Amino acid sequence: MIAKVVRGYRPAGLLRYLLGPGLHEEHRNPRVVASWDDASWAHQPAKIGPGEFDFDLRALTTTMQELAALAGLPLSNPPALTDEWREHLLSGAPPRADAPEWLTQYQYDPRKRAVVLRQGYVWHCPVRLHPDDPVLSDAQWEHIAKRLMKAVGIHDEGCRWIAVRHADDHIHLMATLVSERTGKRVYPFRDFVALREECRELERELGLVRTAGADKTALQAPTRKEKGKAARLGERVGWFQDRDGSALTPKVVLRRAVGRHAAVCRDGEEFLDALESDGLSPVVRRDGEGRIVGYAVSLPGDVTSAGASVLYSGSKLGADLSWPKLETRWRSASEAEDGKLDPEAIDPGSLEGRRAALQDAARVVELALAAVRGSEDAEDAGGIAHATGEVLVAFAQGRDGRVAGELTDLSEVFDRAARVPHRVLPSVLGPAAAELRRTARRIGAVGVLSGRGRERDAAVALVVALAALITEIAAWQEMRGRVHQAAAARVVARGLRLERDAAVRRPAGTPARPAPGRRVAWVAAEPQERVPKPGPRSR
Repeated sequence: MIAKVVRGYRPAGLLRYLLGPGLHEEHRNPRVVASWDDASWAHQPAKIGPGEFDFDLRALTTTMQELAALAGLPLSNPPALTDEWREHLLSGAPPRADAPEWLTQYQYDPRKRAVVLRQGYVWHCPVRLHPDDPVLSDAQWEHIAKRLMKAVGIHDEGCRWIAVRHADDHIHLMATLVSERTGKRVYPFRDFVALREECRELERELGLVRTAGADKTALQAPTRKEKGKAARLGERVGWFQDRDGSALTPKVVLRRAVGRHAAVCRDGEEFLDALESDGLSPVVRRDGEGRIVGYAVSLPGDVTSAGASVLYSGSKLGADLSWPKLETRWRSASEAEDGKLDPEAIDPGSLEGRRAALQDAARVVELALAAVRGSEDAEDAGGIAHATGEVLVAFAQGRDGRVAGELTDLSEVFDRAARVPHRVLPSVLGPAAAELRRTARRIGAVGVLSGRGRERDAAVALVVALAALITEIAAWQEMRGRVHQAAAARVVARGLRLERDAAVRRPAGTPARPAPGRRVAWVAAEPQERVPKPGPRSR
């Protein structure tokens, strides 16, 4: 059960959406199933026509915006700021006598160093179930709505709220954050935290699919605007499509590319050169001493309305892709070199070189498996889990190239199991994890894996070793109550076993390549000559 809070200023507009057909005619039989006064039937709008959405919303709109009007709050979005009033707010001067009332809805945000619109008093929270959950009755949804509104304190503050249902799997909670008792604006404190805790409690009580707790490592889901832009511009700029045919957003494409290079590069200079070669136009940020402290990348063709490239910093792409965390990963891999086989000594065109790299990788993975199974004083398996993800990414790059194949998909699923809760990266990295990171670099130096002959046998051995290690990681995560990390690891282990079976059945000499027809997301269909950019990277 997932709940997400949005705030605004237009009660009437939100009601028209909730009890209307939806953006894509997806709403069905919209109805009020719960309310603050336990009289949801009294707030159901009357029908005024034969259509499914022919409702008279006047009475309900008056009820939901009455207290806001009495409190002097705007019933629509405040007007856009003029340059004059923006400068006035930025100056920090006391309010002027001629200032319009709506100006109080704006404030200066010191973090953004800009004037922003204050959070609105219209509180909107969609509550959605997992696809595997059963269809709940209106009475069950009423119970859920009451529990959630009491958990966030809105009900106890005396605010008016309703719950609207127009689909099998979710409801929408709407509240006007003005107290009936005091007539003053109400500000829920950390409502999103209270919602998450209450949703998890309801999952346990109702036997619903359990969702993960907040561990501050989850990837940010694409927004509706990002999805729409990807769908409109995907074909024109050459972005490839996912397995379900949907266009991938720039953030997803960049996260895949940056994560792949982060796993196989040895240092920052090599990493930036690899991004430049991929056409991702890296831009770095330096401190006063000239040291790199951050970076950002962009996709060709992904521009703003003014024609400027849309930049994404590493931390926006993934919690473990910020520059400080990347430097930590590269440093740990360098410390593990210790005179072992140098990635630069590998000849990508040599069958023996590729086979030796895969064989060494299988050996290191088996040692990591023994470390996870070892005694209580063994190194933290969280570091091994994260480093295993890097090996999987590097192996997928060699097998699939820059297209979405089976191994690429599995590496993305395993990302959920590889993150350390609340830290992303482990605080302590043992020797086995460092060896795994070194192994990822060696596989990346090999380049394309042909999947033929003895190289195929070595690749199969590596797949078998990875499946065993990831199965053990799943058990380790399960023992620590990380059910979703464990579930992701089990899915990947099962997928690797299927890959092993497919490789064994594949006739000798047949390359292990994905189906044709997929293109690199950020490169045009035909290769183009790259023109070097003058000058050093700087912001």
